[in-house]
Amino acid sequence: MSATRSGPSPLQPAEDTVPTKTPWRDYVATVRRYPPSAWKAAAACTLAMALSPAALVTTTTFLVEPIAQDFGWSQSQTLTIFNVPTMLAPLVLPLAGRWVDRWGARTIAVPGTALYALATAVVAVVGASATQLLLALLAFTLLGYVAILGVVYKVVSEWFPAHRASGYSLFIGAASSLGGAVLAPLCQLSVDGLGWRTTYLLLAASILLIVFPAQLFLLSEPAPAPRSANDGGGTDRSPVREELPGVSFGAALRTRAWLVLAAVLVLAAGVAMSVRLNAVSLFDDRGYSATDVSLSVSVLLVASIVGQILAGVVLDRSRSARAFVPFMLCLVAGITVVFAAQGGQWALFLAMALLGAVIGAESSVGPYLVGRYFGLRDFGQIQGMTLGLVTLVGVGLFPVLAQRTAEQTGGYDVTLFALLGVSLLALVLTLVLPRYPHDDRTATATEDGSHAAAPTAGKAEQPVADA
Repeated sequence: MSATRSGPSPLQPAEDTVPTKTPWRDYVATVRRYPPSAWKAAAACTLAMALSPAALVTTTTFLVEPIAQDFGWSQSQTLTIFNVPTMLAPLVLPLAGRWVDRWGARTIAVPGTALYALATAVVAVVGASATQLLLALLAFTLLGYVAILGVVYKVVSEWFPAHRASGYSLFIGAASSLGGAVLAPLCQLSVDGLGWRTTYLLLAASILLIVFPAQLFLLSEPAPAPRSANDGGGTDRSPVREELPGVSFGAALRTRAWLVLAAVLVLAAGVAMSVRLNAVSLFDDRGYSATDVSLSVSVLLVASIVGQILAGVVLDRSRSARAFVPFMLCLVAGITVVFAAQGGQWALFLAMALLGAVIGAESSVGPYLVGRYFGLRDFGQIQGMTLGLVTLVGVGLFPVLAQRTAEQTGGYDVTLFALLGVSLLALVLTLVLPRYPHDDRTATATEDGSHAAAPTAGKAEQPVADA
């Protein structure tokens, strides 16, 4: 099926629709226009992200050792079992996005969350079998990605069109970071006092008693705008949701905008995560103690939250994707400081703060630019593919290659030179990101949950790409 409405091509900018910078007072004032349903959905997303696989990954450190001791395995073997689901889970995001785009967020989130809680409880009863544990962790992680990460970006995009980037940073990124910060010490206390099996049961109960009711009673999406009598739509009795404006999944992946955006996000994540995940050995090689590195990781986590919030506000009020350039400069500066750091504590903290700001900003920039370039038609699929690629290559593959290069060369100098080159490439690619094709942020959700477009002089009708 294809449809092309009057107006500019969805992949070409229209002069009369290029957004101007939103005045700060107007930006803040428009927050009050969102209906109660929007804030209920935001609360559901926040609670879900606080107990999502992205937050629970912080508990792995405290679960690997007791499980290894209980089953008589090495810690490296046990850690590998935990890492495999984390590497594979992002591959399900395009499929989850397709389901959400087709049937709606709540239809996927409610039963998915129930299964996510059940799978978490199953981990608590596995025997001393690597296959059993791997399958249980895989089911637990995959269901969490489908029920939560596959849903929340689309919900925030639809309810908060004028504040999407801030919504991603607060309701998704910051919620995950703060949830992980709270869960980590609680998990350690639970494992020490009650054991790892009881800890998993408590996590399952938390998901069932906190996230499931929130998805059931609070989560929603805006109703589609009512069709006019002359649009020829008639009455649609199909269970499939009405198609939203935007670019199809296949068409989006063939555009220069997506290819450049995906490359920027993968390279930026790869550089920052190569330092973060190899921090102990990297900085030990440069004369830092384990205590210094531990404190620097805390600095990175705090900076990531600041980066999320700052990037959200900047992107919402900007007219160009080049608003991400200052964060790419932080990436280049951070790697440069890492390379120059030789035992100075403040240099270490500065480097990790710069990299943390990039890590946080990236979690808002990716989904925001996907929505701005391609609309909401297949947003879930496009965002799922983008996030899956970033996680698989940037977070999964890059740190391994960085560590292997350091081992083969007998130090991290060659690795850091390579990461500096990659960061410079990411900066150049950010500068060539295309202009936004149109501004869809003028639509606000009304009290009945439908989208009503704010009047904009000379605004062309929203284009829809051929499927």
